Amino acid sequence: MKDELFKDCSMRLNMLDENIHKLAVKYAEEYYTTNQCSKEEALERGIVKAEMEGRKL
Repeated sequence: MKDELFKDCSMRLNMLDENIHKLAVKYAEEYYTTNQCSKEEALERGIVKAEMEGRKL
């Protein structure tokens, strides 16, 4: 499961809505594997992208 990669960041993810949570993890995994950035940076980028998409910005 994708959440396993970011299980050490679970407190940060648990604060999000369920839909945003799923999208954030998906995007974070993409950032982490393709951009070769840290897990924390990938997670933050994923959260921002998911929140922007959820708010249609």
